Amino acid sequence: MNRMVGLWAHPRSRSTVLERVFIERKDFEVFHEPFAHMAFTPSSSIPSDDWDDQFPHTYEGIKEVLVEATKTRNVFHKDMCYHCVEDLKKDEAFLSQQTNIFLIREPVRSILSHHAVFPDMPLEAIGHKAMYEIFCTVTKLTGHIPYVINADHLARDPETVIRKLCEFLGIEHMPQAMSWKRECPSQWKTWRSWHTAAEQSEQIVGSPEPDIDMQAFNQNSKLKALHEYHRPFYERMNAFCQ
Repeated sequence: MNRMVGLWAHPRSRSTVLERVFIERKDFEVFHEPFAHMAFTPSSSIPSDDWDDQFPHTYEGIKEVLVEATKTRNVFHKDMCYHCVEDLKKDEAFLSQQTNIFLIREPVRSILSHHAVFPDMPLEAIGHKAMYEIFCTVTKLTGHIPYVINADHLARDPETVIRKLCEFLGIEHMPQAMSWKRECPSQWKTWRSWHTAAEQSEQIVGSPEPDIDMQAFNQNSKLKALHEYHRPFYERMNAFCQ
């Protein structure tokens, strides 16, 4: 029987480069942020590129595409919980028919990275709160704590993190999927401008990150407010990282 794996993340969490591993595996059909099609349109203020006008733009329509795909292939989809959080919280059947994994990144760096691409980002778009709500929903639904990955661990030791994830999912670890050509996979074209670094990558690399001037960060009232709101949800989930 084919299966579905849902990677729930927040913007700028290194989720796209983790998705790339599943693209390279070739044994999953990979969907890149399908529920973004219900959250945004080509005229939305968020930066976007080449829209697939044929893709459904309702929750039920998008879900149907994913479920239908499992009839012929294993399915991996990566998305942001805030795109569809209210629908998702009520849809126990959909959450139950997939393996739900979560990827989190320390919010100061994810906020700064997000702000660099989209300075007008709204509060909910940081994404940690919506992720925590779905994390709790899945916990109650299954009776088990979902699998959580910290993006900093992924960057520091991708081989170990991916191997452990494969063990958890019960799938073969494929070392050849850990490297790739520099290119834009077709799945990324709608949001290509967000994934410049991932497109230019050849593997998961934890390049040294510059120190953050927290005094300057906190002097920006918007960034400080975003951080204070979302950090508690990050900390709650981080306690369960694998």
